[in-house]
Amino acid sequence: MYTGGPMRWVAKAMIQKGISTLPRGEAVNYAIQRRVTRTLPVPDNRLLLRVDVALNHVRHYAEHGGGSLESARAFELGAGWELIGPMTLWMAGVERQLLVDVEPHVRLPLINHTLERFARLHGEIEARAGRELRRVPTAPLESLADLERRFGIVYEAPRDARDTGMEAGSFDLITSTWVLQHVPRADIAAILHESARLLSPGGVISHSIDMQDMFAFADPRISVWNFLRYGDRTWGLFNSALHFQNRLRARDYLELFREAGLELVVERPYVPDDVSALEALDLADRFKRDYAFEDLMPTTLLAAARHPR
Repeated sequence: MYTGGPMRWVAKAMIQKGISTLPRGEAVNYAIQRRVTRTLPVPDNRLLLRVDVALNHVRHYAEHGGGSLESARAFELGAGWELIGPMTLWMAGVERQLLVDVEPHVRLPLINHTLERFARLHGEIEARAGRELRRVPTAPLESLADLERRFGIVYEAPRDARDTGMEAGSFDLITSTWVLQHVPRADIAAILHESARLLSPGGVISHSIDMQDMFAFADPRISVWNFLRYGDRTWGLFNSALHFQNRLRARDYLELFREAGLELVVERPYVPDDVSALEALDLADRFKRDYAFEDLMPTTLLAAARHPR
């Protein structure tokens, strides 16, 4: 059980767990993020971080893929609320995108706000890309049909990425941004196996994974490794379906890529300069036993893979 220490994150965890049991928990969560915590829409700095990740997906395809970006068929898992990544891919030249979510998160007011901000930040985004990009038109979308007509983006939710039923080799670029950390390990394995089946012979799978304890962003008194203190049973008391955190480390994700029969072409874990908070942490037995200290250090992972050649 919980044995003391800062409690702000515990209160948030319990609130999220309660919301996750409600019949319309996702809608309640959206309303709270818009009207109470005001974490939606994300601030410009977070938007630009997502842009950077999407541009990395583009670079991975350019460096390791087998075709032009303009002809690539893109597939994104867990597209989220604001479609920042897909709009970045459109700016970079992608003409056809299918986005899937386990729940229908997309909200037209948020997408329209994204369009306005992309227009305002166009110069900054081009500088980050290092090349000329298409300008995003700011006329508001009135429907998801507008999204497809104007940007070639199809959004489907709910849709199960573990078993899509789509034809093998349907996509050239398969991506996700800060999604897989919210998915149980067995489901990630199924998603990667399905992704490998959907990937074209010259295609690339590119994922950005955030392995930090998300509660650290709401409670600065705990570190981004705080959740490694708890055994699985205790962590289950805090973990909710609404904001599930699997606590997998970079080593685990890379192993899952290989188990799916994919060849890793990018393995880029990020380790903060200061890991003293991890050094001071009283780790749960499982993390002490099954991982070297170096395995626990990375907080994010950028990984890309393709079919073996």
